[in-house]
Amino acid sequence: MPTPYEILWLFVVPAALFSWYHIVRQLAGFIPPQAKLPPGPYPQIIFSIAARSLTPALKQPVDAIRNSCTAVGFSNFKIMLVVDKAGSALEGAETLVVPKEFICKSQYKARALHYQLQHLPNSVDVWTLHLDEDALVTPQCVASIVSYIQNGGNPVANGPSVFPYDGNLLTFYAESQRQWTFYWLKDQEISSVVHWLNGSNLLIRTDIEHAVGWDFVNCFISEDARFGYEATKKFGGAKIFGWHGGLTIETPPGSVQGLLKQRMRWFWGSILNLRYVPRARLPRRIYSITSWFDGLILTVFAFFIITHIYPWQRFSKEFLVWGLSATGILW
Repeated sequence: MPTPYEILWLFVVPAALFSWYHIVRQLAGFIPPQAKLPPGPYPQIIFSIAARSLTPALKQPVDAIRNSCTAVGFSNFKIMLVVDKAGSALEGAETLVVPKEFICKSQYKARALHYQLQHLPNSVDVWTLHLDEDALVTPQCVASIVSYIQNGGNPVANGPSVFPYDGNLLTFYAESQRQWTFYWLKDQEISSVVHWLNGSNLLIRTDIEHAVGWDFVNCFISEDARFGYEATKKFGGAKIFGWHGGLTIETPPGSVQGLLKQRMRWFWGSILNLRYVPRARLPRRIYSITSWFDGLILTVFAFFIITHIYPWQRFSKEFLVWGLSATGILW
């Protein structure tokens, strides 16, 4: 008779096989080597960072954008900071403060992004690269994005992000499991069968961003995935998604508490968005969410086994050893 621990591990075996499938399938070209800029003229790229407030911490990502564009010789860009409050401007970037009286159906980040649309051109020649406030743009990122656009890339695209060690081993280890999901993300966008988008390192052509907008009913978390669903609905079967391959370097959460808060937000955002997922994609989406929750239970069980709170007979020691080994190798 299988133990509860064995049953839960067996439930996530298909998820592990899916992960290896996406890695093998999309390994080639996942992060293209940095190349010289293709011949111009170049489109305009607006690097957009949405944050709650303008703080000195934003200087580092702003400097990274400017330095990376200079390194590859790209000058047709703007940096736009979208915040709810700001004391003073940050040199080298345009700051937009979202007025308190601005009202739309969305809240928080989606609300700020919808306000920003008033200040973005509606053009096939202007693109926005949305970034988290800790994201550092690399020279390879700038060159890859320009090449992607010049080669006729689809109007909504993500690229890879990495999360180097930042002083907290637990959050670094937890964040490392996100790496395989980027291979799945690449698979989704190349096929245009999108289950979710990554809100940072997200490239959108401004005419498409205007057409879809960020003004969504019941949208206060997971606005990136919601944008993907609404764009799919808006443009039907058209393949509007792609993979630009430009790398950003980002920071894991600073504490376990911050990590749990982040994961809780993602989990509840996925639940909230289920009603907007295209019907044919619901089975895979529900399985993914359930597997993620199963992973939390497995982690708790592992703690029970290690501390001998419950006997081994109820929670298989062999599955703990083999399960953690297999997961560790993957991560």
